[in-house]
Amino acid sequence: MTEISQQNNKDITLLILTYKGKHHLEYLLPTVKKAIGFVQEKTNVLIVDNGCDNATKQFVNEEFPDFDYQFSPVNDYLFSLNIFVRKLKTEFVFILNDDMKLHPLVIKQLHDVARKDKKLFSVTSNIMDWDGSYTAAFVRKMKYSRGWLRSFWDKSVIDDKLRYTLYGGGGAAIFRTQMFNELEGFNSLYRPAYCEDLDLGHRAWHRGWKSVYNPAAILYHREGGTINNQFKADKLEQAIYKNQIIWMLRNATKKSFLPWFFILLPYRLLTGWKISKNANLALWRALLKIPRVLFERFRGNNDILSDDEIISILGTEYKLNNNK
Repeated sequence: MTEISQQNNKDITLLILTYKGKHHLEYLLPTVKKAIGFVQEKTNVLIVDNGCDNATKQFVNEEFPDFDYQFSPVNDYLFSLNIFVRKLKTEFVFILNDDMKLHPLVIKQLHDVARKDKKLFSVTSNIMDWDGSYTAAFVRKMKYSRGWLRSFWDKSVIDDKLRYTLYGGGGAAIFRTQMFNELEGFNSLYRPAYCEDLDLGHRAWHRGWKSVYNPAAILYHREGGTINNQFKADKLEQAIYKNQIIWMLRNATKKSFLPWFFILLPYRLLTGWKISKNANLALWRALLKIPRVLFERFRGNNDILSDDEIISILGTEYKLNNNK
């Protein structure tokens, strides 16, 4: 892999993951070029291709010669980006899926928030559908209930205020590079995909590194434009459920969580198929990873905030001079 060039500390790397994505990049890259023009700091663009597609590389090299294009050594979905982020010298990395379009001000609006507060781990975008007719992302919260932990969108408060959120989207947020690397990036527990960004943001919160949702920073997303081409519906649903279970087992800090989870586990395994076949299969498959999950869970940690403390903050208004 080519070494990433040294840049000034306040600069940004826009890191785009693609998989033979010329048909996506044709829409995305013109909006990237326009958005960069509104940012005072130098913004580098690095496109990482998990598909090693020469046609896509040729398109980018010809149409956007200022953008760096590299093949990933392996196709490891979002996890491919870890080795690239480790080599970055910029203070911030804006990780972006290829099936997006950028509002012209989105990089500036994310960076303006992140650069003023060194305690922030990430600032995440307002993700709208491709035509901008509805919002698909809001503040993310979490909730405990009888040996279960779930994360959810909170649609009860929709306004223009910056608010604390559980995590920055893995393809739609700006991250502080040093913190990302201290957390060792996206955790391979979640291969092949889903919940790796949820896990990352949750682990950052435990260290006191917070995430913020900025409703003014808009991305337009072609929903399922990439992932639906690689997973059948049942397999995709099972992967999501499985990784949600792995996430809660790996990260939940409430003392009553594990006892309740294992007490209710036989009941859920035997009866869960009546509610959802895919969720029940996912639970069985998640159990195969329990030894590694529990090893990581009880390994030495640097936790500062408990889940109860995090839950009390999520959704509240973010103010630079009033950080809890």
